[in-house]
Amino acid sequence: MKNKKKLIVISGPSGVGKGAIIKSLLNNVKTLGLAVSATTRPQRAGELDGNDYYFYSQANFDEAVKNGAFIEWCHVHGNRYGTLKAEIDRLNNLSKIGLVEIDTEGANKIKQSFPEALRIFIAPPTLAILEERLKKRKTESWEEIEKRVNHAKVELNEIEHYDYVIINDTILDSSKEIEKIIKKSFNL
Repeated sequence: MKNKKKLIVISGPSGVGKGAIIKSLLNNVKTLGLAVSATTRPQRAGELDGNDYYFYSQANFDEAVKNGAFIEWCHVHGNRYGTLKAEIDRLNNLSKIGLVEIDTEGANKIKQSFPEALRIFIAPPTLAILEERLKKRKTESWEEIEKRVNHAKVELNEIEHYDYVIINDTILDSSKEIEKIIKKSFNL
């Protein structure tokens, strides 16, 4: 498969608005398709295998790693997550551009497999605003928020490895800005 310009990588700190921006992009740019990740974490109630994630046993994940099935894979919070080559092929065969939401470690690994992938980093206006957004979600403890803000500092040091950095002041403005970048980059 020719890799050139068939993959978009979106990264950014937890709480920056990646999910909402990606949802907007998928609704507005019909040539995009979200790549479903594989994971060893247990399936949660309401999640569908092949839709939310591909749920792998440890042994199946080991076999996939051994067979070179992943573009990248990483350990995250005691589980493994990976982007399958076959998932990107599936999307490209549907004439879709694969869209991957991934952390900076995974993005750096993808850069090795797909050096011409379009890489976009979504950053908060400030760390204080990111912290406020995390608090408003009311989904993490204070300790977890502090951990995520500290991790955001590490991730922000990686922005030089991205083609574009978008400061997410508002979901609408950020989505429109990324939409323009995608349309220009892929001649859509």
